[in-house]
Amino acid sequence: MLPPHILYTLLCSIVLLSSAAQAEPRHYSYLEAAFAYQSTDWGPYEEEENFTFLASAEAFDYFHVHARYNDGDTYMPRGVIQDGWWTYGIGAHYYLNNSTSVLIGADRHEMDSQSRRPNQRGWEYKVGVRHDINARWRLTLEAGEHNVVVDDDTTFIFETLYHPRPDIGFSFRVRDYDKLDLSSYEFGARWSY
Repeated sequence: MLPPHILYTLLCSIVLLSSAAQAEPRHYSYLEAAFAYQSTDWGPYEEEENFTFLASAEAFDYFHVHARYNDGDTYMPRGVIQDGWWTYGIGAHYYLNNSTSVLIGADRHEMDSQSRRPNQRGWEYKVGVRHDINARWRLTLEAGEHNVVVDDDTTFIFETLYHPRPDIGFSFRVRDYDKLDLSSYEFGARWSY
């Protein structure tokens, strides 16, 4: 049987996808696969190359659910060696106009450990803004607080997205964790719906 968090994510995605039919792609409805280059700024550990998968579904005008999986083996502080990292959550958003939206969200983090350290679980609370510069370019800025591996850590995300077509895009994202001393540079392909 699938773990509860995967069943929860699948169920929420199915419900929201069935209610998220829209005339054109919006900011919070997409599937993405990305190459990730993870850099730790501490210890004698090498950089890590892996893959990240993202999904998000927008519904009811003001809400979205999202999930992220990073398939990494990155060395973390306190002797934790990542063996996959799930993030899934719910958010609320508001469109200030056709080009700009603001968001808040709560995410559950579940990082499996392949070391003797226990698996890591925690929550993140975040705020952000997304803005379409024009029909082809979008910027996203997010800041959050989480308690995974280390206590009271700050996360910053900067993302730029290029859409040659309204439903197809290419992303570049920097995901930086302050105390965790981890930076992830992600290049992806996105389908928006």
